[in-house]
Amino acid sequence: MSLVKQNAKVGAEIASAIAELKRSGGSKPTIHQSQSRIAKRTPPFKPRVVCVGGAVVDVVAKSSSETPMIIGTSNPGVVHRSDGGVGRNVAEVLGRLGKQPLFFTAIGGNDDEGFGVIKRLVTECGVMTTTNSVHAAQEMNTAQYFALLDHKSDLVGGIADMNVLSEIPVPSPEDLTGVDFLVLDANVPLNRIIDTVRNARSVGVKEIFFEPTSVPKARAICQNEEFLRCLSVAFPNDDELIAMANASCNGVDGITEGLDVDLNEDFRSVKIPAISLLLKMREKSAHLVITMGSRGVLLATKSGSGIRFKHFAATHISVVNSCNGAGDTLAGAFISSLLDGCDVETAVRFGMDAAILSLKCAERAISPDVSSLILKN
Repeated sequence: MSLVKQNAKVGAEIASAIAELKRSGGSKPTIHQSQSRIAKRTPPFKPRVVCVGGAVVDVVAKSSSETPMIIGTSNPGVVHRSDGGVGRNVAEVLGRLGKQPLFFTAIGGNDDEGFGVIKRLVTECGVMTTTNSVHAAQEMNTAQYFALLDHKSDLVGGIADMNVLSEIPVPSPEDLTGVDFLVLDANVPLNRIIDTVRNARSVGVKEIFFEPTSVPKARAICQNEEFLRCLSVAFPNDDELIAMANASCNGVDGITEGLDVDLNEDFRSVKIPAISLLLKMREKSAHLVITMGSRGVLLATKSGSGIRFKHFAATHISVVNSCNGAGDTLAGAFISSLLDGCDVETAVRFGMDAAILSLKCAERAISPDVSSLILKN
C-alpha cells in the first residue's frame, strides 16, 4: 500500500510538471525557472548538522525468492523505484529522528525526478534546504543507481549514473557557522570535499563524518592526507576499509609499535587496516564504524596513544528484503545519537537497531519506521 501511495505521488508530480511544460510552450526551463522549482524549507534556527552528498533515484531489481538467479539471462523478480543516494539517505534518517539537517546536493535540470526527490525529502522527512543548497544543473539528468539483488537480497552488481553530482555546491563558511557536525559522502568531487572541509575548519565545526559510498571512491578520496587529518568518524564496510587503508599508507609493517592496542586474532584482517587508517585520521581522537554484514559491526576507536576495538554481534533477521540503505541508516542514527549526547557504543547499538528496519523494508532505502525508534541511553 505504501508503494502504491508513493507511486501516486510521483505520478502526480510528473503530471503537474508536464502540464506546466505545455503551458510554457514546451521550451526547456531556464536556470532561474529550474532553481525556483526546488522545494525549500529554510531552517527556523541554525542547524546543528549539515549533510553534503548525493540525491539519487534508486532502481532495485530483486530476483524471485523462488528461483535462484541465473547469470547471463533474464530472471523473474520484482523492481522497485525509490529515493536514494548516500547523502540523501543519511539526511532522511536524521530528519526522521528530528534533527532537521541542512542538505546540499545537485539534481538534473532536464527531468522532473530530482525535483520530486527533494520535495519528498523536505515535506515528508523534515530535512532543510535553501536556495543555495540544492543546485539544478542544466543539460544534466538526476543521478540514478541501479542495483541488482539475488534471491537472498545480496548485491550482485550495480550501475551508477552520477555525473550531475559533480555540481554539488560547496557550503560556505556562513552556511557552516554554528554547525556542530558535517556529514560528507564520497559522491562529492574531491576538490569540493576539500573546500567544504576547509570552510568547516575555519568556523570551528566540531566533528566531520564520512560515508565512503564505494570502494573506488573511498580509495580515491583517502589518498588526500589533508582530508584524512580532519576526519572524526568514517563508516566503511570491510572492503571499503581495506581500500581506504591501502590508499593512505605504503604498508602496515610496524604500525603497532609504540601503540597501546589489543590485537588478538578476532577480526585481525579488519583490525590491521583499521589501525593504519586511524593513525592518519584526526590526531586527538577518531572512530571507524566498520560494517561486516552478518558478522556485525566493529567499532575502532583511537584516543591518545591507544586504539581499542569493540565488536557488536548482528541480530538475526529471518527475512531480509533489501540491504540497500542499511549502512546509511546505521550512519544517520549513529550521528543522531551523538547529537543527543550519547557515547559512541550507545550510538552504534542505536544505529544497528535502525539498520534492521531498513533491512526489512523492501520498498525504500530508508524505512519510514525509523521515525518511531526510541533511543535508550
